[in-house]
Amino acid sequence: MGDLFRVAIHYGNDNGYIEYDPASKNIKVVLGNREKQQAVEKYLHQEHVFRMAKNTLEDFEAETLIPTDSVDALEVVLTHLWEYTEVLVDWSRPISC
Repeated sequence: MGDLFRVAIHYGNDNGYIEYDPASKNIKVVLGNREKQQAVEKYLHQEHVFRMAKNTLEDFEAETLIPTDSVDALEVVLTHLWEYTEVLVDWSRPISC
């Protein structure tokens, strides 16, 4: 089993986390608010197209990302999580599981 990637999330006063296993490509969402948990799970199991900077900050190309493909793809997709689910990613909060 590879190293798990974990990041804290919250919705209001409800704290949780997202866990990604790069070896199995499985994503697990833990959040007490069932509706928001399902919204995050749905968002993280979809393909997303983002305009990504390439050679300069003025040179953008559309790139399709699938969050389960890699930690890098997941991290980019998570930067837009709030826009679609109103669930915040707490990048600096430590996770204790």
